[in-house]
Amino acid sequence: MTRLLPLLSLILLGLTAVGQSVSGRIVNEFDEPVPFANVYVRQLETGAVSDDEGRYTVTFRVDGEYELVFSSLGYESRSIRLVVGMEPVTYDVRLLTSGVELQEITVSASARDPAYAIIGKAIERKRAHLQAAESYRTQVYVKAVEEVGERTPDSPASLGESTGPAAPPYDPFAAEEKDAKALLDGLNMVEMAVQLNYAYPRKFKEERNAYSAYGDVRGLFVPNFTETDFNFYRNLVYLPGISDAPVISPLSNTSVLTYKFTLEATDSENGRLVYRIRVEPRKSGNSTVSGLLFIDADTYAINRFDFHFPEGSLVFSDRFQLAQDYALTADSIWEVRKQVFTYETRQGKRKQFRGTTTLSYRDYDYDYAFPDKFFGNEVAVTTAEAYSRDSSYWKTGRTVALTAEEQRMVYLRDSIDAVTSSRRYQDSIQELYNRVTLMDLAWDGVGFRNNEKKSHLYIGPVSSLIDFSPVGGWRVGPYVSNYRRYPNGKVLSISGSVDIGLKNLDVQGKTVTWYRYDPFHMGDVSLWAGRAFESFNPNDAYLNQLKASSYFVKDEFRIGQQREIWNGFYLNTNIGLADRRPITGYDTDNIIDGVIDDDAPAVDFDRYQALISNVSVSYTPGQRYMREPNRKVVLGSKWPTFSLLHRRGWSGPLSSDVRFDYLQFAVEQNITFGALGQSKYRVQLGEFVNADDLRYVDIKRFRDSDPLLYSDPLTTFQALDASLSTDGLFLELHHIHHFNGALINNIPLLKKTRLRAVAGGGLLWMKENKFNYQELFAGVERVFKLGARRRVRVGLYGIAADSNQGTPTAAYKVSFDLIDIWKQDWSF
Repeated sequence: MTRLLPLLSLILLGLTAVGQSVSGRIVNEFDEPVPFANVYVRQLETGAVSDDEGRYTVTFRVDGEYELVFSSLGYESRSIRLVVGMEPVTYDVRLLTSGVELQEITVSASARDPAYAIIGKAIERKRAHLQAAESYRTQVYVKAVEEVGERTPDSPASLGESTGPAAPPYDPFAAEEKDAKALLDGLNMVEMAVQLNYAYPRKFKEERNAYSAYGDVRGLFVPNFTETDFNFYRNLVYLPGISDAPVISPLSNTSVLTYKFTLEATDSENGRLVYRIRVEPRKSGNSTVSGLLFIDADTYAINRFDFHFPEGSLVFSDRFQLAQDYALTADSIWEVRKQVFTYETRQGKRKQFRGTTTLSYRDYDYDYAFPDKFFGNEVAVTTAEAYSRDSSYWKTGRTVALTAEEQRMVYLRDSIDAVTSSRRYQDSIQELYNRVTLMDLAWDGVGFRNNEKKSHLYIGPVSSLIDFSPVGGWRVGPYVSNYRRYPNGKVLSISGSVDIGLKNLDVQGKTVTWYRYDPFHMGDVSLWAGRAFESFNPNDAYLNQLKASSYFVKDEFRIGQQREIWNGFYLNTNIGLADRRPITGYDTDNIIDGVIDDDAPAVDFDRYQALISNVSVSYTPGQRYMREPNRKVVLGSKWPTFSLLHRRGWSGPLSSDVRFDYLQFAVEQNITFGALGQSKYRVQLGEFVNADDLRYVDIKRFRDSDPLLYSDPLTTFQALDASLSTDGLFLELHHIHHFNGALINNIPLLKKTRLRAVAGGGLLWMKENKFNYQELFAGVERVFKLGARRRVRVGLYGIAADSNQGTPTAAYKVSFDLIDIWKQDWSF
C-alpha cells in the first residue's frame, strides 16, 4: 500500500494542475450572448473560442497572474487581468458594440460561424492586397522531385526457412550497386533558378538563369507563371496542365454560395493573431478546393493556405495539393515566400509516383522600374548558360536544401554524365550501336550513328518491306532515312522509299527532304518527289480510303517553305508539278474486296499535267511564347487565329493543263468560360473565284461520316451520309463545348461517375443547289488511365442532323482520344 502512495499523489497533483480554470459567459450591452468570441491569454499565446451561447473556458497548468483579451468581430476588444489559483475562477465579460458596421452574410444556420464574417472582411480588402505592389522583381528557386515507388512481391526465401544448399556469402559491393541503381531509378529531379518579373495587374516575365535535370523529368510539375500565378485573391484560379477546369477561390465575391467556412481556432503567431478557417465545398465538384485557410486578424490578408484540388478534374495526377506561405514586409506588403505542390499518380497497383515541387522566393525589389515594352508576348527566356550550370553554382543558388538521398542522386548522376559524355565512352556506344544483329535485320532495323556529328542513318527491317495498298494489294520495298541535328538547332532530314506491287509489278517510290534553317522562327524548306497512289479526298471516311475507286496515280515534284515572319504571323508557300492519270489500267483486286463494298468503277479521265501553287498566311494576335537558346515554344493566345489560303492552277507553264483560283478564309479559337467549361470553334468560307479549267481532282470536298467512329468535330461532320463536293461558294462552321463537369456535378448520383457532358454542332451551306445541312450533338466523356501519365478519353455521342435535300437523321458515335503529353491537351 505504501508503494501506491507516491503514484496516487502524482495523479492527484495532475488532476489539481489541470483543474485550474477561468470560465464564464460573454454578452453584449443588451445581455445577448456573443457566440464564437476569441479569448486570448497574452502570456501563453494561446486561447479559446466561446460557444454559440457565449460560454467559454480557459485552463491553466500553473497558477499566477494572467492577462486575458476578449474580442469578436463587431465589438470593441476588452482586456482584463486575473489571478489564477487553486480554485476555479468565474468571470463574465460584457463587450460593447463597435462603430464598424459589418456586412451581413446569410447562408442557412451555419452563418452564425464567425468565419463567414472573417471571409467577408478578407473579400472587402482583397483588391488592396492585389494592388499592394505595382511591380516587383524577385528571385525564385524551383526544386521539383519525383519519387518512384514499386511494391515488390515477397520472395520465396521470406516464406520460410531454406532447406537447400548454403547461399553464397554476402557481397557488399553488389548490395551497394543495387542501392545505387534503385536510387537512380526511383528519384527524378529538376532544379531551376528564375528571376521573376511582375507588373500589375497580370504581367509576368520569367528569366530562367539555371536549369538542371536529373533522370526522367516528364512527370514533374514546373509552373508557368504567365498561365497561372495561383493567386487566390482572384475570383477564379486557372490551372492549365493540372486541371480541366479552373477553381473558384474561397475569396471570390460569391464564395459563400460555393463554400462552407468554419473557424477552427485563433492562434498567435509571431505576435500576430491568425484565424484558422476550414474550407469545404457545399457540394463536391470540379471547380472547388478544400483545406485550411489562414487569415491575418489585423489586415485580413492571406497568411497561408493548404488546399486540395478536386480529383475528378485532374489531368495527369490522382491527387494534387498546394501549400502557400506569405510573409509581412516592413512596407506592409504580404509577399509569397514559399509554394509547395504535392502530387501523386499510380500505375496499376504496384507502382506509385509521388512528386513535390517547391518554390522559394527571396530578394523582392518592389516598384521596380522596368524598361518600356519589357512585358509583352515573350513571357519567359532561358539563357544559353542555364543548361551548363555546374555543382558550384547550385551550392550558392539553392535556397531549399537537398535531402541526403537527393544529394547522393545528384552525385551519381553527375558522375555518370561525366563518364557518358567522354569521347571514349561515346565512341564505344557508337561502335556497339552500329553493330548489325539478326534482330536488327528482322525487326528493329539497322542504324548507324555518328555521335560527333549528331547524325543517324536508318535502314528499315525486313518486317517493314511489306506494305498494303487498296489498289492491287501487297507491295514490297525498302525504306531508308538520314537525320542530322546541328549545334545551332538546325535540322536536316532525308528519307526515301521504293516498292513494287506484286499484282501489277508497278514500281513506285518517293524521296522527302526537310531542312529547318531557322529554329527560332520555325523556318524550314521541304522537297517531295516521287510516284504514288493518291486519294481524291485524303480526309475522307476510313472505309472510303480502303476503296480502290478513291485513288488515282500521280508523278509529282513539289517544293515548299514555311516561316514565321513576325510573332504570330506565318507564311506557308509551296508549288508542285504533277502528272496525273487514272488507275483504269491496274488490276485493283485485293484481299479486302470481300469485306469492303466497292462497286464503283475507277474514276476515268484523260491524263494531264497540273502546276499548282499554294500561298497561305495565318495570324494569331497576342501569341505568347517562351524563348529557348535555339528554339521558340508557342503557348497560345486569347485571340482567334485568322488564316487565308490562295490555291492556283497555272495554265501554260511546264505544259500545265489546269486553270483555277481558289480562296479560303478561316477563323478558329479556343475560349474558356471559367467554371462553365471550354469551347472551340472553326468557321471557314471558301470559293473558286476562277474555275476556267478545274479538274475532278481539285474540287472542294467534304468528308463522308464514318458509320460508328466520331471524327474531329472541328474539321468534319458526324452525320453527313455522302462525300459532298462543290466548285462554288460555301460556308462551314463547327463548334464543340466541354462542360468539364459543370452540368453533371449538379446531379448527385452521376457526379461520382466522373462523366463529363459535351455538346456542339456544325453547319454547311453551299451556294450550289442552295444546299443547307445542320447537325447538333451531345454526349458524355470519361477519362481513363492507361499508365502513370498516359490518358485516353472515351466519348459516347448522339447526333441529330437535317438538310433541305434530305430527311432528318439520327446517329450514335463513339470516340477514343489520347492526350498529347507534350501539349497537355486533347485533340478536340
